[in-house]
Amino acid sequence: MSSPFQSPMNPSIPQPRRSLPAWLSVVVWLSAFLSPTAYFLLLVLVNKFQIHLPEMFVGTLFFLIPVVALLVCESVAWSCSKTVGRKIGWMLFTLLAILLQFGIILVVLRAILVATIAYVQ
Repeated sequence: MSSPFQSPMNPSIPQPRRSLPAWLSVVVWLSAFLSPTAYFLLLVLVNKFQIHLPEMFVGTLFFLIPVVALLVCESVAWSCSKTVGRKIGWMLFTLLAILLQFGIILVVLRAILVATIAYVQ
């Protein structure tokens, strides 16, 4: 006989983790991954049309967007993988890919600045 203070014994049924569907995870990962490049191309376009933006705002976003993109991509990679090895593998891949992307953006930015400075002289 059970007392009124005890709950009935229900075997715990494992509940599936609520995560995004695979296709939506890919969409979120790709959009976050490509956001630094999209921001850079948008800055190039803004410069071409001579639209002036506050330098502090542009500079802050230039370094903030890749960090936020990295955090979003890493969280999606962590939540989608089932084993710890795959989680770590996808996180390392994401880190290296975003670092490579940001490095390429900096090289292109340097080339643009060198060409602009050489053109003025």
